[in-house]
Amino acid sequence: MGCNLWDQAGWILSAHFQSLQNSPVKQKSYHETVVDFMKAKPKSKWGVIPFRVKDSGKIEVLIISTRRKNWSFPKGNLIKNIGPQRTALLEAYEEAGIDGTLAQSPLFCPIDRSCIYLFPMTVTKVFEDWPEASFRKRKWIQIKKARNILHHRAMGNILLRFFLQKN
Repeated sequence: MGCNLWDQAGWILSAHFQSLQNSPVKQKSYHETVVDFMKAKPKSKWGVIPFRVKDSGKIEVLIISTRRKNWSFPKGNLIKNIGPQRTALLEAYEEAGIDGTLAQSPLFCPIDRSCIYLFPMTVTKVFEDWPEASFRKRKWIQIKKARNILHHRAMGNILLRFFLQKN
């Protein structure tokens, strides 16, 4: 049983990246963003696409190693009593040791039988030490390179769809 958005009754879909004006996130309308997170499937995960803009104008994303030695974005199971945004920020801190500003709406990323919602996040702080530092690596990388090493192709596709391709 997959995560076909159109089969999930009660979900209102919209996207507005107003909080990221002048950011590298494309301003095209996109209609696959969850508003009613209380109806999220049990296997849904929430996380971030951490990024920064270098002085040169190049966009870099931060990727992290997984327990299986693959590369991914920070994400985890929804903690319903704190909501999706705070869950995403918590996962960013625990898994990557970062903090930042989230876009208003997450991006939908279906992977296998999981529904993953990733908030683009402008990174404002990188911690030297973080809860999972002993078994995770993190790496800043340009979008085109990240697409090729992210474990899930869908995550790489999101980078192409939502960030300017001038990297």
